Amino acid sequence: MSDHIFQDIKMLNTEEMVKLISMKEAIISMEQAFASFSDGSSKVPQRYVSGINNLDLFFKPAYNEKLGRVAVKIITQRKDVNLQGLPAILGVVLLLDMKTGAILSMMDGAYITALRTGAAGGIATKLLASENSETVAVFGCGAQGKTLLEATCAVRPIKQALLYDLNTDAANKVKTEMEEKLKISIRVENNLEHLHLAHIICTATNSEKPLFSRKDISNGVHINAIGSYKPNMQELDPLIIKEGKLIVDSRQSVLKESGDLIKPITDHIFTDSIVESEIGELINNNVSEMYDNNKITIFKSVGLGVQDLFVANTIFEKYSQQ
Repeated sequence: MSDHIFQDIKMLNTEEMVKLISMKEAIISMEQAFASFSDGSSKVPQRYVSGINNLDLFFKPAYNEKLGRVAVKIITQRKDVNLQGLPAILGVVLLLDMKTGAILSMMDGAYITALRTGAAGGIATKLLASENSETVAVFGCGAQGKTLLEATCAVRPIKQALLYDLNTDAANKVKTEMEEKLKISIRVENNLEHLHLAHIICTATNSEKPLFSRKDISNGVHINAIGSYKPNMQELDPLIIKEGKLIVDSRQSVLKESGDLIKPITDHIFTDSIVESEIGELINNNVSEMYDNNKITIFKSVGLGVQDLFVANTIFEKYSQQ
């Protein structure tokens, strides 16, 4: 009997998933995921993060009774080690039937993480950035930086991208790949003086200090900040957060996990009341747009298991309909 159960588990690799879901479909899944998180219909226990030498280990569960599904993601993220040919994030997502407990599918966790992270930036950009945004800057040219760029282009008429990365080779590789895929102009940058050209900024790094300062960016810019998932990490200048309108994926999670907020709160630069709203609350309140050309908007995300649940379920449902 146990052999039969294992034979029924659908193993989906990256190539298969790419064919099953588009970025626009992933953005719709993220809208549903965040809405369900903020209205309480999805349950997301606090994730477990552990450091093991040069690895961070993540265990992230989530479930939704309406879907009847449970997702558990187990991933590792390397620090300070560049292994040729291997992404920094590796792991699996298990999709389970909530009634029986049976494992329905095992999927590439690295791809799902990158896809749902980019899609989260996409829905935030759709709600918070100017409809006329044409230039995006991306800090961090890994898998998540690429999907953030793709998602931004899916919801705004982007014509130009600026890439910032300490690894110039990685940035040039992304430039070549994404220019062909997105049909936009991309240039690799190392000069923050050009950052004021950006209408949208996406950050996806492991930085422990701010990547840029308030003087480097223009009024009305929208920022998707998805690095800084631990208390020692920091991507954003606290003065940017203090001046801007801060929207988060989860109040509890960002205030507990992100150095972007923990450090400035500890230093009494601002308090936890700086969080204006969860993005799911905006969606549930039918807020179609919050753009203000004089106001910086910030979407701060540390990532939620419900994102993995909804995108994995969408992929599995499409696979099952084939």
